[in-house]
Amino acid sequence: MKNYLNLEKLSNDLKNLFQNQNQNQNQNESYFDFEIICEQNEISFKTHKSILSSRSHYFKSLFKSKMKEYQENKLILKDVSSSILFPILNYFYSGKIEINLENAIQILIFSSKYLIDELIETCSKFIKKNFKFEIAVDILKLSESMNLNKLLDYSYQFIFENFKEFIKTPFFLELEENHLKSILLNDEIPTNEFETFQSIIKWGKHKSNINQEKLEKEEKEKLQNQISNLIDKIRFIDFSKQELKDILQEELIPNQISQKLIQFKKLQNEQENEKN
Repeated sequence: MKNYLNLEKLSNDLKNLFQNQNQNQNQNESYFDFEIICEQNEISFKTHKSILSSRSHYFKSLFKSKMKEYQENKLILKDVSSSILFPILNYFYSGKIEINLENAIQILIFSSKYLIDELIETCSKFIKKNFKFEIAVDILKLSESMNLNKLLDYSYQFIFENFKEFIKTPFFLELEENHLKSILLNDEIPTNEFETFQSIIKWGKHKSNINQEKLEKEEKEKLQNQISNLIDKIRFIDFSKQELKDILQEELIPNQISQKLIQFKKLQNEQENEKN
């Protein structure tokens, strides 16, 4: 009969090893061989190279390289607070961590930078489960900058599927141009062309700091420049005659497109006259 190790007890023992040392400075430090210092609040944590290297590809490479930090047995981190680092280091020892709406993004950022695969996966799952409009743009930017492709795809899909509601929120206005362009390239976007056009105009006004409804020539040119890389994604052929008439009168789209629409509108009228 095999005797199975009590993993819960092992987890608690390792957690206590880490916590007792770092919460009680009178403990024997001889068992610890590496120190991590949070520069933000000058708090240090005693750790083990063997634990760090087994949990993080970053630390494994750092110790193999025998760089300055390895020689000095010390690493100073400038980009994280102790409130984030402590639960991560505690997780290294115990295998347990509490992820919530307040810390998920910061833990994900740290885990991505320091190559902690398990935490990247855990945080990504938590964020997906709790995804909402308020965090959509931030997660889109973060997942793109850190090459978290699965989370990036999920973010795009969430925004796309809920685009009709999303464009009504202030968070839509915070989208970067390249992100909005990627969304508009999807032919199955759940808004009609006129709604999509109106959302682009609203986004363009926000990015151009244009607040007034009635625009002067200078504001119109500013807006046209802002939306120039997006407006060609609109299928104006699907607009009603009245919608075409309205946007041409407002002069909010580049002249090149306006001329094409005028020709299209003229052709429409000729065809209708022939039928009559």
